[in-house]
Amino acid sequence: MIAMMFNDTCNVIGVEEFSIFDSELEKLIKSGEYVLGNKSLTKEPLSAVTRNEDREWSDIVTWAIRALIQGEMNGLMRNPQLCNNDTILESNSTRLNYDQSVYCVGNYGEIFNRRFGENKRSSMNTINKGSPMIYSTPLGNIFGTKNDFQVMEEVIDGGVLKRVKSRKGDVLRCGVVVSFDDVNITSVDYCHVLAAALFNGDFEAVEFLTFRENDDIAYESLSHGIIDALAGTVVNFEGDVDRGFSYSTPYYYRDKESSVECYAFATRGDDTLFSSFLNAMVITTIHAQEIGATRKTSTRMPLTSLFGNKFLWAMRDAVSYGGSYDEIYIN
Repeated sequence: MIAMMFNDTCNVIGVEEFSIFDSELEKLIKSGEYVLGNKSLTKEPLSAVTRNEDREWSDIVTWAIRALIQGEMNGLMRNPQLCNNDTILESNSTRLNYDQSVYCVGNYGEIFNRRFGENKRSSMNTINKGSPMIYSTPLGNIFGTKNDFQVMEEVIDGGVLKRVKSRKGDVLRCGVVVSFDDVNITSVDYCHVLAAALFNGDFEAVEFLTFRENDDIAYESLSHGIIDALAGTVVNFEGDVDRGFSYSTPYYYRDKESSVECYAFATRGDDTLFSSFLNAMVITTIHAQEIGATRKTSTRMPLTSLFGNKFLWAMRDAVSYGGSYDEIYIN
């Protein structure tokens, strides 16, 4: 496509930013012959994909990548002297030294600069130091074929989704870890959002159980099915890898001394379908914010076949009650 600029086929092109790095076009942009716009037309977060049924391997991949980011934030860098090039693997993922990712390969910034060069990082790919952190993953193709509906109906025939939908009285049991007012209120609101998505807009179809911070009873209640989801949890390595829980996209961030606490839902790690459904509803409110959908205009949200015909309107129902992220946060 860049060649089409040079042969005058096009006078404007849209390309991925990294494709310009170290190219002839970049030199011409620097010389002033061409102009690079300052508005991104799309966002394409790149990530690793793993199989749902291998939870331990998924955790290893996730925390190895997080170690690169954490390493840059804490000043850890590539150091061959500390790189333990050992082919004997630990049998338990919690015993792995994830800092070895940094010592042997480098932190996130070092890897990025090696590939693309110094001073090429956009603000979106830098360590967060107080800039906005709420972000919606692109929805992609969320409405499939009739066959998709049939397959998902079969998949849903089990797990928390089935338990919630078949429970007498149609009610979600949502645990909330009590910490401070802003998080408490937001967590309660997101439980209502989840209930609305599950029960065709009935946001009041939820029972609450509250727990104190650092109370193991909260996670035990989640493990034993006493509650379906636990809101107000702080995303952490122990809960994810050691105890086998899944965390949703964070819906609240809080500065704490030299770090940031990320508050999210926790779900059972062995029920990937319900974890995905819950995470999709959190992302839905953020996506609504990005496209300008509100409670009054919730029909702007797409229908989705991802979770079968019963949840076709789930995203619209979630926004119909909760609105966009700003509406939830402000109210």
